[in-house]
Amino acid sequence: MLFIMMRCPNHKEIPASAVLGFCGECIRNNPSLLTMMKQVHMSFRKKEGLIPHIPRHGHFVCPECGNHCRMVEDEIGFCHTRQVRKGKVVGRYGEAVPVYSYFDPLPTNCVAGWVCSVSSSYGIGSSRPKNLAVFYGSCNSDCLFCQNTSYRSMMRTGSHLMTPDELAKVADERTACVCYFGGDPACNPKHSVETSHLLNKRRRVRVCYETNGNISRKWLDKISDIVRTTEGILKFDLKALNPEIYQSLTGISNALVLKNFKRLAENGLKRDGEFLVASILLIPGYIGSQEVEDLTKFIADCDPTIPTALLGFYPHHRMLDIPRTSVAHAESALRIAKDSGLTNVRIGNRHLLSQDHYKFP
Repeated sequence: MLFIMMRCPNHKEIPASAVLGFCGECIRNNPSLLTMMKQVHMSFRKKEGLIPHIPRHGHFVCPECGNHCRMVEDEIGFCHTRQVRKGKVVGRYGEAVPVYSYFDPLPTNCVAGWVCSVSSSYGIGSSRPKNLAVFYGSCNSDCLFCQNTSYRSMMRTGSHLMTPDELAKVADERTACVCYFGGDPACNPKHSVETSHLLNKRRRVRVCYETNGNISRKWLDKISDIVRTTEGILKFDLKALNPEIYQSLTGISNALVLKNFKRLAENGLKRDGEFLVASILLIPGYIGSQEVEDLTKFIADCDPTIPTALLGFYPHHRMLDIPRTSVAHAESALRIAKDSGLTNVRIGNRHLLSQDHYKFP
């Protein structure tokens, strides 16, 4: 199939997805475009039968994730897993949530694999330890480039329901670690924390999260504590620093994400081993040199030793017309990150990089 790279109408050498119509430079310099970008997200979500936007006009506030949906009686939250019933925000399925799990042999292709002590100490044959990968079928953002879109049907239909006890029983004697991802585990923090406690009652299991960081203050420290206690890793996908670019790509604000990252970085300053890992997805046309510089300076200001992975983009979901990240783009990002002061930064998936030519300002 022939791939045709879409270009920005105002910057011909910069890629721009047709769904957004403009590149990151345009969005950065014209914040008024955000109104149009919000409509893009709402339109797609309506067509899929999803709650179109974060509820903001009700009296009942959901405390579970960073969106803090404000709902009226019977209204369903943005993540589809909670609803107001008789004046209370409750789980739609009791203690269960849409989730499924599977085992990965260690070492996995984890974003934080190069700083993971478990991945560097695996055995061979039948004694080889495993990772319990837990996929949550709900999300509190709406990334146009999402690579795990199956969560969308799961949260719409409420399929693959499991309680914490049912999920914990999946683990066996060779389960060395559990990694919560999705979707995003930020939508169901109580479920993942309870599962983690149940797992560690039976035997030591390291707990890791891969998250957008849009975690409620109610649960941030609880999640942080279980990760640090079990010597796991908390992986934050920071995506973008510019608020308009971030919201154009994800449909939500990054204000709480950045605040949470700062708090966790402060908590980890006296760490023994790694605890917090950042990742930056190098999306052509949107996450170029300026965004990489802003993001990596932000990380370095928090703690220059935080391990940071620069990830190559592969076309997914609504952004199939954007090319894979080029080698030149990734190598430039690596130089910028080091110049920003980061001391433990790498390109995470070189095998995805392309030889495409485009500007990445």
